[in-house]
Amino acid sequence: MQIAKGIGILLGMLTIFGCSSAVTRVSIPVKVQSEIDITRYSNFAVLPFVSEKQVERNEKLPPEVGEEIASILRRGLARQKHFEVVSSQETARMLTGETVGEDWLTDTKHLRQLGEYFEVKAVIIGSFRFYSDSRPRRYYGERYSVRRQRYILDYQDYMQKTYLLSLRVMIVDVETGQVVWDESYRRSTAEAHTIGSFIFSQVGPQANTIRELGRRAVSEFTRQISPHYESEDRYLVN
Repeated sequence: MQIAKGIGILLGMLTIFGCSSAVTRVSIPVKVQSEIDITRYSNFAVLPFVSEKQVERNEKLPPEVGEEIASILRRGLARQKHFEVVSSQETARMLTGETVGEDWLTDTKHLRQLGEYFEVKAVIIGSFRFYSDSRPRRYYGERYSVRRQRYILDYQDYMQKTYLLSLRVMIVDVETGQVVWDESYRRSTAEAHTIGSFIFSQVGPQANTIRELGRRAVSEFTRQISPHYESEDRYLVN
């Protein structure tokens, strides 16, 4: 869509200024505003994310995964000059004796109380699903046959294992209890396995894979609520 729009602009310019005019495309930085009111929501407490246990195919994960996702989000927000975030150590200390569960996602009264306890304007909480899907695949290619002395079509069977992470992120206003942000982010990655490596991959969830997919999902969320610059094409007629 963006390419078609750019071509249309270029054709219009050529029509107006004549085909002999030189047109130069340049990229310029354009400021994109936050999708939330950062004058109001500038300091956050990020609570551990919870696993959606009732979802079909959701893999059983260690309890620390939810806290690790929250830590990734805290680090991402802390790098933005517009936000202040309660540290992981302070969050753990404040939540001593608490058990974060799926019921917290709808208990805005409790989230408001926690927000007041943390002395922040908003609380970030969310949930995640992590599951894998395995399917047989066949790769076709050419190989050189010594016997036939030419390239022939050949194939190789393998298992493709796809890991999927669905991350739901919510921002709750501490003063009003209103949910001001509720979005889901879905990320995936795939691996090709032989029979031996596929059996090995079935032993348990891949910690590095969960971490990487979590970083990618959190990065999009952080970008949406942070003022930033994006490049846009402009056309100069000489």
